[in-house]
Amino acid sequence: MKVIKNSIVTLEYVMMDHSGEVLESSKVDGEYDYLHGIGEMLPGVEKALSGLEKGDKIDIVIPPEDGFGIKKEDFILEVDKDIFPEETILEAGMEFDVEDEDGDNIITILELRGEKVLVDKNHPLAGETLKVQAKILDVRMAEDWEIEHWGHNHEAHEHCDHDH
Repeated sequence: MKVIKNSIVTLEYVMMDHSGEVLESSKVDGEYDYLHGIGEMLPGVEKALSGLEKGDKIDIVIPPEDGFGIKKEDFILEVDKDIFPEETILEAGMEFDVEDEDGDNIITILELRGEKVLVDKNHPLAGETLKVQAKILDVRMAEDWEIEHWGHNHEAHEHCDHDH
């Protein structure tokens, strides 16, 4: 079966930065299942996988616009320190999962400024050129209930659950 919209694809993969440093790997995070065609997967990876079949492999370079996006200057903001958990000792470089008007995001602390904190709402990999190698382990059509609930109840793999 070919990878088409509403198919569930199971991958083993490695994602690296432009220098070849491994950022994520199914050897660590486990195989990855995703619902094809709903924007869950990086656009560059989804394009490369479309039409392929079980056993096929990709080895691609993804520019920022087909990965985690271009870095946006207006995503660098100064916020009040009291939005962070009170017991947390804040340091530059810390990442937090937040939900705001733009949906779920990861924010990174850039600088502490007294009662204010300079944060970057860009994804940590925004602006990065990535390399992805993947092998399709399985492809199947999603059931209607899976399509309806995928974005709500599907457990994303662990790299999305940042515990900071």
